[in-house]
Amino acid sequence: MTRVVLLHGLGNNEHIWDALAGHWRPGVRVHAPRLPWHSGGIAGWRHETDSAGLLERVLDAAPGGADLVVAHSYSSIVLLELLSRRAAAGDPLDLPAVVLVNPFYRGDADDFQWDLIAETLDDFPRTMAESIRLRTTDRPIDAELLADMARRMTDWIGPYGWLRFFDSYLRTPLFPVAEVRTPALVVGGALDESAPPEEARRLAAALPAADQLELPGCGHFPMLQLPDRFTAAVHAFIDRIPLRAALALGT
Repeated sequence: MTRVVLLHGLGNNEHIWDALAGHWRPGVRVHAPRLPWHSGGIAGWRHETDSAGLLERVLDAAPGGADLVVAHSYSSIVLLELLSRRAAAGDPLDLPAVVLVNPFYRGDADDFQWDLIAETLDDFPRTMAESIRLRTTDRPIDAELLADMARRMTDWIGPYGWLRFFDSYLRTPLFPVAEVRTPALVVGGALDESAPPEEARRLAAALPAADQLELPGCGHFPMLQLPDRFTAAVHAFIDRIPLRAALALGT
């Protein structure tokens, strides 16, 4: 049995993974916890300053532990910070492997310029709208109503919630990712306008034991757009984990 823990992104919740339910193969047991930055819990989280520490407690509480952790969007940053922190301290996180999905990552602090702040902030409602639209395919939403729902979601997350995200993003060049030996699969969507696919490629190149996969025709939510291809990629990675672990250990 392979125990897979699924971590949703900022402003979503564990149901973002529901579309994958019929695609997991026998022998895969899935656990999708509700994280502190879920859509209904922003008010209790937005003033926190150590999301990695919160995530560590969530992973410690996973039933039976985890053979693989799959983290999407904002959670991929938080998991990367936790992995880097523990590796740099000489106490690597006890995880056999991870999948980082549509990650936000910059390898050089000089990559952050003033105009990126406005660009990322302006894109935030569009990302929320994409999530809402993809989760409501059974009842198409009028464009004006969709935009209003996205604005309401961004208002609910608020400046503190958005700043928690952007602060984590700003610190990605400072994460000692070269210390992380955990086998990883870094997944990017070729059409992702929120976390461009080159960021996934950049992160995969920086991690010592990483593979990289780009999904053609896919945006920021591959679990909603391509559930069959996404789970197939995770299954294929699961089958490679023993080999990747041996390479990471230098055996």
